[in-house]
Amino acid sequence: MRLLSCSDPSLAAGTHADSTLLRRLYAFAPGGGLRTNFVATVDGAGAGADGLTGSINNPADKIVFDLNRELADVVLAGAATIDAESYGPTAGATPLVAVSNRCLLPRGWRAGAPGPGSAILVTVKDADPAALAGARAALGPDHVWTIGHGVVDLEQVVARLTAEGWTKVLCEGGPRLHTELLRRDLVDQLALTWVPHLIAGQAPRIAHGPNLTVNLTLKHLIESAGTLLTLWERRGPAASG
Repeated sequence: MRLLSCSDPSLAAGTHADSTLLRRLYAFAPGGGLRTNFVATVDGAGAGADGLTGSINNPADKIVFDLNRELADVVLAGAATIDAESYGPTAGATPLVAVSNRCLLPRGWRAGAPGPGSAILVTVKDADPAALAGARAALGPDHVWTIGHGVVDLEQVVARLTAEGWTKVLCEGGPRLHTELLRRDLVDQLALTWVPHLIAGQAPRIAHGPNLTVNLTLKHLIESAGTLLTLWERRGPAASG
């Protein structure tokens, strides 16, 4: 891996990006923040033909994916994304928080979480009572948060995570949740990997939903065998339309 561009003037283009430098480049700000992490093809697909990111990511992307998880306090994702990508809670790993307006419990979580705080479902106060009872039975009452009515209140979710001491939040999608976080100006940074593939088809982009404009500033660009690893910072509030 080699650094092609960086907002830090002390780092020259062409510098070898070893594990130490990668940790420096991807470190969260001292006060934390919310970072989203995605992979996409050159033509903008956020998943492969099978609808999964696993069919388009590669070893370079996996290094950054794992590093972002290691540096974060908590991983936030839509329940449908966790279900599709088979993100199961693992004892001792970074806690996983699933967001679901319909109180959908990811299949890999139905046997129960293996450790305190390792898996949390966030849903709405007016969720289906049977679904809510099932989630609480599987995860434990303290691992099911009800925040908002009709739709999960994402501002309150981020505030609750911060109150729990999880200030470094990593969101791994999906595209609809990403758009809602962007629309509410809750995203501070975007880590995006471009893999050297074109796949066409009808795959979603990394953000999907109502039109909006979010201006970004490039923090760094790293190249590894044609794969481009980037970190962007949000510049100003989102604009609709």
